[in-house]
Amino acid sequence: MNSRALAPPNDWLQDEDTDNAPLGVGFLFAATLLAAALRFYRLDGASLWVDEILTWNMIRPGHEMNLLTQVWDSIQAPLYLLVVWPLVRIQENEWILRLPAAVAGILTIPLFGSFLGRLLDHRAARLGTLLLAISPFHVWYSQEARGYSFLIFFVILMALAYLDMVEKDPRVATAIGFALAGAAAVLSNMSALFLLCAMGLAVLILHRPQGARQWGLWVLAIMGAVALSSPWILKASGIWAVDRILPGADTGLSLRGQTTFSPMAIPYSIFTLFFGHSFGPSLRELHQPDRLAVLKANLPWLLVGAIPVALGLVSALRHLGRRRLFLLIFAAVPLAILVALAVRNIKPWNPRYVAVIFPFLLVLLSLGLTRLPGSWSRTVAVLMIVLSFWSLSGYFWNDRYLKADIRGAVEYVQEHNNSADVIFVPVVTGVYRFYSGNEQNLVDSYQHSPLKSDEDARNFFKNRLARFDKFWFVSCREWYLDPNGHLPVVLSRNGHLRLEDSLPGVKIYHWESQSNNGNSHER
Repeated sequence: MNSRALAPPNDWLQDEDTDNAPLGVGFLFAATLLAAALRFYRLDGASLWVDEILTWNMIRPGHEMNLLTQVWDSIQAPLYLLVVWPLVRIQENEWILRLPAAVAGILTIPLFGSFLGRLLDHRAARLGTLLLAISPFHVWYSQEARGYSFLIFFVILMALAYLDMVEKDPRVATAIGFALAGAAAVLSNMSALFLLCAMGLAVLILHRPQGARQWGLWVLAIMGAVALSSPWILKASGIWAVDRILPGADTGLSLRGQTTFSPMAIPYSIFTLFFGHSFGPSLRELHQPDRLAVLKANLPWLLVGAIPVALGLVSALRHLGRRRLFLLIFAAVPLAILVALAVRNIKPWNPRYVAVIFPFLLVLLSLGLTRLPGSWSRTVAVLMIVLSFWSLSGYFWNDRYLKADIRGAVEYVQEHNNSADVIFVPVVTGVYRFYSGNEQNLVDSYQHSPLKSDEDARNFFKNRLARFDKFWFVSCREWYLDPNGHLPVVLSRNGHLRLEDSLPGVKIYHWESQSNNGNSHER
């Protein structure tokens, strides 16, 4: 393929004639049905994980706070809490907790198809709709009891309202709809604030209002969204270390150790948006001490995935046109803000935090793939589809990528714990307690810093575990407490440590002290 074919021509901002039209009810129905099948399949297959337990803790029945207090006190997707709160009063399980996320994910498909139909021709719009329906990233967060699928839904709704505001005579009803969608997006995830900034910038640069009436409607739209969500924004600003954004300010210790941000975070996050967490290195592997070695081992797969993404996004620049130029602003501005926050150590970095830009990158990819020259267009598009399905297969069926099976660990320990031993569950204590029925004999690692040396592990053992003759040890997400594996070594020195079982993301040990055999603990 001639590399010059990918370079933007001199007239790259001239709008092309496109066959913009509705995609058709039949196609949207089929795509939505496919999306529903993927998002409802094994919706309760994985046990809850740490972030989902945060949702549960806020809305669980029997909690002392009422609904309004719970929603008011949360900056972590309060809208999701509001929707799921009455559902868990009917039944308490993973399926119910994740149901709103799945429904939002399904409803996003026809909404996104409508958005694409207004920007792209039939071929590109249908490709983009299909890619969202089978998106491993979108399926993952449509099966998680958090607000990310809500965020993507309301972001697309905001984008549709934006198009109405700039392509038609702005109306009060449209501005109010924009404000409501924007507030809902912010209350699904605070990163939507940065999209509001991007939209305001795009209005000033590309779609400058004409006359006082249009200015007033845009102020109503954008500032209305901010005003409606302002109580939660103010709460968030009190939690985030916003003073760190000032030049010369002390950024202090990393918010989450040394994994908050690195230059590789941006390309990896974009890769994750398109292929999820189940293609290439797994999340557990990426938390190993030598992440560079992990990336090198997975380099062939990363390069294969990078081919359609890179070709599609670069090709999109050639055929963007001025009418679609706002997509670059919508993608670049939130990304730049999130990078700045991570660099200044105001907010940790995680690929899911850039989910706010995912719909716009997907529009660009769909445009670019269908504009590649000759047979490259169909070949690379098929490659993208095949890799998406490959990643989905890993998400559903490959133990390497499955979420930690705390539910299975609880079942195993309860079946074999005949003597009611103490159970040591660092990091994921809340998840374990959810499945064990609020078991009382749990030892946690709450507020303990990571064990950086053998001495740290010895002190941890003496202070928290040495008083027990025996206990179960459920090891999960080791990188938070024991990233270098010091603790099992110390436990083995001080007694008999036996690996009882291994589940996805979890190891179950049983430990018995040397004193039971006539020996004493190491002191």
